[in-house]
Amino acid sequence: MKQEHKIILELLESYLEKNPSLRFGQALFNLQINEFQKTTDPRNPNYNIRDIYGDSDLKIIERIKKQLDLIESFEEK
Repeated sequence: MKQEHKIILELLESYLEKNPSLRFGQALFNLQINEFQKTTDPRNPNYNIRDIYGDSDLKIIERIKKQLDLIESFEEK
């Protein structure tokens, strides 16, 4: 297992420990590991899952950390 894999798993584990009522799939979306395709028209949402095959592990780690920071900032209010 690569170091990046361990980081992703540790971040996910920590998030699920703090939020035990979440289902695993919810955590993947909440942390933007998986995400929906972007749409340019908010009146016409796209509920197709974006293909993350080409995303590097480091890019996924960045998304997770960004989401955790955002979640934390909402919790502080």
